[in-house]
Amino acid sequence: MSEIWTMHNFDLYSILCPTKLKNYFKTNGLTFKKGEVIYFPEDDEQKIYLVSKGKVKLCTYNQEGDEVVKLILTKGEIFGEKILLGQNTRDEYAIAEGDTTYLCLLSIDKMRNLMRDNERFGLFIYKLIGLRVKKIERRLEILVCKDAEERLLEFIKDLFDDKFEDDETIKHPYSQNDIAKLIGTSRETVSKQMSKYKKQGWIDYTRTSITLRNKAAFSEIL
Repeated sequence: MSEIWTMHNFDLYSILCPTKLKNYFKTNGLTFKKGEVIYFPEDDEQKIYLVSKGKVKLCTYNQEGDEVVKLILTKGEIFGEKILLGQNTRDEYAIAEGDTTYLCLLSIDKMRNLMRDNERFGLFIYKLIGLRVKKIERRLEILVCKDAEERLLEFIKDLFDDKFEDDETIKHPYSQNDIAKLIGTSRETVSKQMSKYKKQGWIDYTRTSITLRNKAAFSEIL
């Protein structure tokens, strides 16, 4: 399934020229420190956000009060886009995850104008909405049905996704702590398993990339 865990290929800065971004987005937007809430569930502000710097996590809390992280977004990614589908209120928390996070703002009217003016951008937005729904559904299924190691393997597989057969290295924006939050485990577990896969000669892992060293062996366990 394409782009299940990340929309890192959806980078607004690579789609639109700087002039277009400046004309539509309020580039002197908002600044948040790590842990600050950007919006709460039931908030009704009709705005769409662009991450200019830092990270944002979208999350909910289960009945036990445990945080369930749905997405972690980085520079160039937008969120709050469900208002385009007629959603009147938010259904999640948006929380700054980077040490300092800068956001640009866009009203729903300007977003619709931008989608009309730029066909490629409009297609990406519709793709974004559909894939995010599938991504979250799959994440919830994996969290319920698989153990921590299986969830990590699924995470790695989904990062490669369509490129799995062709590319041996893929870029990613996630720290080990980010990965742990996304798959519902501890950072120590992620670190231990990544070290194990590296020792076995399956992968090389850095803060910015994952390289498959033994694609055949890794494919077998997936």
